[in-house]
Amino acid sequence: MSKIQEHWAKLTNEQWQHLAEQYLLEIRENEGKEYEEGTHKWGEIVVNLDFWSPPELLWKFILLTVSLAETDEQLGIIAAGEIEHLLGRAGDDFIGLVEQEAKVNPKFARALTGCYQFQMSNEVWKRVQKIQSAVENKLL
Repeated sequence: MSKIQEHWAKLTNEQWQHLAEQYLLEIRENEGKEYEEGTHKWGEIVVNLDFWSPPELLWKFILLTVSLAETDEQLGIIAAGEIEHLLGRAGDDFIGLVEQEAKVNPKFARALTGCYQFQMSNEVWKRVQKIQSAVENKLL
């Protein structure tokens, strides 16, 4: 395990909670504003998480941030960032969990509507699109 992966693995539940809360607060504070260098400290930390954490920890962070998200803007950023990265990196291993979570968690299912294919395999993307269609047709 690399040093950066070890860093993510050592975070306490309180630290995960703090990271999620600060990330979502930063999103809310920047809604509708143009990107300005230096105004997205927590977002930059989360991008590091997206690329360098073990997928299991990224999944944990996704579930936590979705549970705390209060706006569609926040859900959309989680979808376009964390969810797309997870499914692009480890989609074959996680798509089953994503499908299960979407069935029992309407907020998570709604977040998935903000995903694009990014680096997902065609098979994983088809399964995400199936969830998106179900949400849009109010079947989930």
